[in-house]
Amino acid sequence: MVLTGLIKKLGHQLAEIRERALQSILSKVEHNLICYADLIQERLLFLRLLEWFNFPSVPMKEEVLNLLNRLVKYPPAVQHLVDLGAVEFLSNLRSNVEPNLQAEIDGILDGLFILPSEVPALCSASYHTDQTELSKQPEILTGYFPQDKSNFQQMEVPPRPMVNQIVKCLKFSTFPWLPLTTTDRHVLSSNESSLRSSNHTLIWNTCELLKDVIMQDFPAEIFLQRPKIVQSLLSLLKLAFGGDGKHRLALQSVSCLQQLCTYLRNRLNFHRDPGFFSNKQDTVSQNSSLSYCHEARGTHHSQNPSPGSSSPRPSVVGRTGQRLRGDGQDWDAGSSSGSSSHAHINSRISVHSPLDMGHVDLPELETEDTLELQFQQLSLPQFCVSILESAVPLLRTGSRQMIIRVLELLAEDMILIGEALSADIWDDSSLFAIDMKEKLLLVLGSLGETMGYHKSSISLEQPEVMVVHHRMAFISISLFAVRLLQMLLPVEKASEFLPEPMSAALFLLSLDMPISLEYPNIHEAVVAYLEQLNSENYSIYKRTAEAVYSIECTCNFLSDVGKEGEKNLLELVELADQALRSFSYHQHFPLIKEIICICSKIWKSAQASPLLQGESQKVFLHMLSHPLPEVRVETYHCCLEIIKECLGVYNVTKPVSSLCNGIHFLLHPKVLYEISAFGIQEPKSEVCQMT
Repeated sequence: MVLTGLIKKLGHQLAEIRERALQSILSKVEHNLICYADLIQERLLFLRLLEWFNFPSVPMKEEVLNLLNRLVKYPPAVQHLVDLGAVEFLSNLRSNVEPNLQAEIDGILDGLFILPSEVPALCSASYHTDQTELSKQPEILTGYFPQDKSNFQQMEVPPRPMVNQIVKCLKFSTFPWLPLTTTDRHVLSSNESSLRSSNHTLIWNTCELLKDVIMQDFPAEIFLQRPKIVQSLLSLLKLAFGGDGKHRLALQSVSCLQQLCTYLRNRLNFHRDPGFFSNKQDTVSQNSSLSYCHEARGTHHSQNPSPGSSSPRPSVVGRTGQRLRGDGQDWDAGSSSGSSSHAHINSRISVHSPLDMGHVDLPELETEDTLELQFQQLSLPQFCVSILESAVPLLRTGSRQMIIRVLELLAEDMILIGEALSADIWDDSSLFAIDMKEKLLLVLGSLGETMGYHKSSISLEQPEVMVVHHRMAFISISLFAVRLLQMLLPVEKASEFLPEPMSAALFLLSLDMPISLEYPNIHEAVVAYLEQLNSENYSIYKRTAEAVYSIECTCNFLSDVGKEGEKNLLELVELADQALRSFSYHQHFPLIKEIICICSKIWKSAQASPLLQGESQKVFLHMLSHPLPEVRVETYHCCLEIIKECLGVYNVTKPVSSLCNGIHFLLHPKVLYEISAFGIQEPKSEVCQMT
């Protein structure tokens, strides 16, 4: 059966025949009986592959999308798909398939929007041959399916390795494309030019208009599909370090971008489940599908509405009714009274603003080239990373208000990043993923430097207000940085990718006790990353953590010993053992006497358990052989004082048995051996004299 026959069967009404035809094509490709040079010349194949999803029964969806994903790497295939309207078709199909298939569709769409710099090899390795071999073996040109020789030679390219362009790291790429009416384009164009003005007042007012009107009237994805306004807002962030009130414009830009992130999140939720998502709190909102359906039924009979009855705000999707809003709702609020609705709209448009245009005086705009615009649009991951690149440097400003506002923007942006990118980005070798990785690593490096800057700026020489500013900035930025790492970078890949400034910042963060106490989960994550990054720093952290814990045990031991009433002796012995490990740091000598008194008390009691006696003896022997000479001297001195107290002349009238109980802990063979073998030989003369 020739290839054309198999392709025709892809459109058969019976699902079984369609499946067998597809399996046959895939099998022939796998066994090199067909190469991609055969497939990409068949325009009908692409039509049948797209129509595959229009049948009531759609088997082998993943195989069809995977085949399209492989074919879209070749310019002839891209041209066929674009001519057939595949961009719009796949954008609409995306919301109707499972999440794992959405990534395949995103890869196809990305391939359609990438201008190839060179033509990929069309055939598998078995088809790579030079021109001389072709001339000697004309029968190869016929192939499994006969072709015209001239066409085949035109398609030939020098053999080279094929580049895998499948993007695996995308959770969400682009929103379905929305066309704009001329009036809508004028609105956006006016605001774009206003944001590029040198008049600060005009820029300020334009930002206010964007927040209060434009972003609520347009679906949020419009600003990614036509990104000039977003690019202007990102440029305004650079004014944060300027004087003469320029930083106020940067704050306005931050506010606009934060609101756009919120609306994009709403639109993302809406596209996932249009029937369920609503950000209104009432039971049935004015913008709900119920009110819209009621309105639609009321006007269904009118096929040619008069100008007076139509909405004065044209639709962004080419409809004559009300258009999509940026708040995640399908339609603008419907009014029970047409006159009141018109009055509300007219009153809003009458405000002096870039929207204040006459219907006759609109300047002419060029006809839109949809394909070119789609090449220029920002995907959701690109938008999110652009905000990170532009906003993170602002965290080093001296303005507390700026840092707070930027962190609020970054918090919204981080939510979108989690919805758009997966941790698979570090294993993804596509050009898109490589570009995203490079930008993310620069952002992480900048975050690490910023954390180090605020940490090093905390000193007693500075005024208290500046100390508080830098401390709060360090804590807040650290929390954001660690949460971003947890979202994007698996712990096991930290040593391979994490920049040195962030590694140094995580080390500082691991030693910050207030943060470890207030945010234990964040602290655990930091330690996990540190363990993978730098064994030396991790060792320092471990020793520091042990010393801190030992000092804490010291305080708890001294506190419990001083309390009246019954004491848990085993717990006290455990605390004493831990407390001795940090003695070289705190050198609190009263601790030695308290521990020896506890040991004496335990051995004095006839009811003491062997376990308790054994544990207390280990602690006492540790003190007798402690590496610090001062500890050994104090231990022998305290023992001598106890012996004098028990066997002193003033105790001559007391029974001998009761007197000896207090020094029972010294009479054990292990203790006597330690004293006779090492105490007498002690280089310190104080110890020798006491033994």
